[in-house]
Amino acid sequence: MEAARGILQQMGGNGRLITIFGSAGKRDPAKRRMMAEISSQLADRTILTAEDPRTESLDDILAAMAQGCVAQGGVDQQTFWRIPDRGKAIYFALTLAKPEDFVLVLGKGHEQSMCFNTTEYPWDDIHATETALDSFLANKPMPNLGLPTFLIDDF
Repeated sequence: MEAARGILQQMGGNGRLITIFGSAGKRDPAKRRMMAEISSQLADRTILTAEDPRTESLDDILAAMAQGCVAQGGVDQQTFWRIPDRGKAIYFALTLAKPEDFVLVLGKGHEQSMCFNTTEYPWDDIHATETALDSFLANKPMPNLGLPTFLIDDF
C-alpha cells in the first residue's frame, strides 16, 4: 500500500488508492484490526471482504476489521465498506474508481481456492478481477463466481 501511495504522489494527480482485502479465519485475530487501521491510514477507500474465513463467522471477522477502520476515522459506507462476496467487492471497487485511481486487490495472490467452513471453493483473484472488469465495462452485474457469499445482499 505504501508503494502504491508513493506512485500516486509521484504522479501528482488526484488519484485515490482503493484497497480490497480480508482476513483469514483461524489465524491471528489481532491482525484484523491492525490491517484495517493501516488501510484506513494509507488508502482513500477500503473494502473489507472474505479471505478464507474457514469455520469462523465472516460477519464477525468483518466487524473486527471495521473497528480498525473506525478507529482511524473511517465512516462505514463512506470511506469503508463490508462486502462479504469477494467478487462483488472487486466489482464494487471498480464502480468507485475514477481514471487516475489505483485499485489494489490484496491477500489471495496466487492462491487458487477460498475456504468456507471446511469446503475449499475454487477461487482466483486474477480471474475474478478480469471478470469484474469485463462486467463493469459491459455495464452488466457481477456474475456468481461460485462462492457461498454471492447471494448475500451487500450493497
